[in-house]
Amino acid sequence: MELQARMKQWLAKRGIQYLFLLFSAALGVAVAVVSVWADGATGSDKKDWAFIAGISAFGVVLITHFEKRLVEKGKERAEDRAIRAEADMTQLYSTRLRPLSDTLKELTELYATAAPLPSSVPSQTASDLRQRRKEILDQVLAGAVTLTAPPVGPSFIPRARCSFYLYDATTGGFTLEGTFPGYRTPRTTIDPTGAAHMKNEILGGGGKTFRIDGIQVDHSYLVPAGTGYKAVIAVPVIHGTKEIGILSVDAPSYSDFIDHHVPLMESLANILAASYALG
Repeated sequence: MELQARMKQWLAKRGIQYLFLLFSAALGVAVAVVSVWADGATGSDKKDWAFIAGISAFGVVLITHFEKRLVEKGKERAEDRAIRAEADMTQLYSTRLRPLSDTLKELTELYATAAPLPSSVPSQTASDLRQRRKEILDQVLAGAVTLTAPPVGPSFIPRARCSFYLYDATTGGFTLEGTFPGYRTPRTTIDPTGAAHMKNEILGGGGKTFRIDGIQVDHSYLVPAGTGYKAVIAVPVIHGTKEIGILSVDAPSYSDFIDHHVPLMESLANILAASYALG
């Protein structure tokens, strides 16, 4: 029964293509045979054979066209299914990850308030904290790229780029703390104009997510011309009242990001904020 089911499934997917191939081969042979016969014919018989050869050749072209359209439609259906699957996965992560990240952030803040680190932390402990925080940051950056605009064939090079800028409340500036992937890196430092934009429109006032979607917002300092990126989702990373920085993901096309990517990025920012709460 299982073998029959697999055979039926295979015939449903490949049967029409092989049928077209059989017809095309038969008509191709017919063209060759009729052409030979037409060579030896004379008068009206030659015209008849030539007409039949022409009809057969037209049939080959027509079947080839239909076969090509069938393949193109198959590719379109596969792409549509992939897009829907990606959107469903993103929605799932957004709805499941957001409550969990909110709870984790609140729990970490509560613990940090109740049992703060001493003012003088042993160097080994401080080093361990930095290492663990770096590991979390790397996973957040890579996760944002994979879950928003994942790589596609044939090269499977990541299309998105995620970066984290650390905020210095003393100077009011931002510096690049980490980015993924490692090539086509963004600015390592932000000039005063950009810093004011990031501080006022994203990080300040308790934080507000900023998005370049090509509709309400179509350009920003965050994506300079010529970088190959258009879409942006930039979310604030805040622990309590402490402004830590900005997590930003860029993509080549506005359509790469959907609405569910916004709470997803906010969830990742919450996880990042929790990692900074203890030190």
